Amino acid sequence: MNFTHKLTRITVSGALAATMLLPNALAMYQAQVKADALYLREAPDGAIITTLSDGTPLAVLDNSSSWYKVAVDGKEGYVSGEFLIGTTATDFSLGEGKIVCDTTVNFRSAPNTSSTVLCSLSNGMVVSVTGVQDGWYKVNCNGQDGFVHPDYLSFAAESAAPSTGKIVCDTTVNLRAEPNTSSTVLASMTNGTVVHVTGTQNSWYQITYNGKAGFVHPDYLTLLNEDGTPVAITPSANAVSYTGSSEKRASVLDFAAQYLGTPYVYGGSTPSGFDCSGFTSYVFKNTVGTIPRVAQSQFNATTRVSRGDLEPGDLVFFGSSASSISHVGIYVGGDQFIHSPHTGDVVKYDSLSGSYANRFQGGGRVIFD
Repeated sequence: MNFTHKLTRITVSGALAATMLLPNALAMYQAQVKADALYLREAPDGAIITTLSDGTPLAVLDNSSSWYKVAVDGKEGYVSGEFLIGTTATDFSLGEGKIVCDTTVNFRSAPNTSSTVLCSLSNGMVVSVTGVQDGWYKVNCNGQDGFVHPDYLSFAAESAAPSTGKIVCDTTVNLRAEPNTSSTVLASMTNGTVVHVTGTQNSWYQITYNGKAGFVHPDYLTLLNEDGTPVAITPSANAVSYTGSSEKRASVLDFAAQYLGTPYVYGGSTPSGFDCSGFTSYVFKNTVGTIPRVAQSQFNATTRVSRGDLEPGDLVFFGSSASSISHVGIYVGGDQFIHSPHTGDVVKYDSLSGSYANRFQGGGRVIFD
């Protein structure tokens, strides 16, 4: 870089830096590269990790000196701060990060400590970081979007996605050539197919299937542990606890609680959004077994249970009559149930009282143990 070019860069970046003063030099914020090429280094003036192109978005973790510590493309390193410019963008992939805490950390619905706790994320969990907003990381974990404070997330070099995942869909889902729905379909994968997970890109999972490398949307893939069990998001602190002895009932309640705070979406049956029966069918499909997709069909296919005989993990049905079921949820005990209520609301717990008691048409049992 010649001397004139460098002076121009300093003049531009200096004017912009004045508009980006922060009350705390260590507060995280988003920025982008403003140079033809910029080295990301292991330490200030240290070994080069990679070269960042003009316009590359990143998160500034520490700007207390002329060398800024940043996170970008799943890596942490240092760049010369004079070649960064502020940006208002909040949605951009930062790659994979790892939860770092003593036990668990709250996964929140908004970037502040007053927002709803969607669930708890365990130490060591790998998540996809999809942006930066108000000093917090935007994160996607197993298809659920939320926020994690930067104190509890690291881009350690050894972070890696679990090696396998399981396809979760109604019938089949497409393996795409690129991480978007407009790209070429390489293959179709059936529900339950186990695939090799190699990473993430633009919040999509990068996988291999039958020798083909491609991408699948996170709504249709559940990460697996080494023993083949799903990587579980620990239920939030306000999740209803199950004290019985049935492992199947416990699995239904724990899995359902992962999606507290997920928005209602008409016709939705994935973690991006659920309607009532989309939620119940998704929970059962991923725990104890497949049930029909529609509420009336679920009612017709399950064994009737009276209100007094309900057990946690039973379905609860509502409507004007037994032949006109319009809503369904999952009983959790103590006259409470978890459900996806209606447009404008989210997955939450409600009481079997008031209008729900008046419209209650019976329970439906799937688990017999």
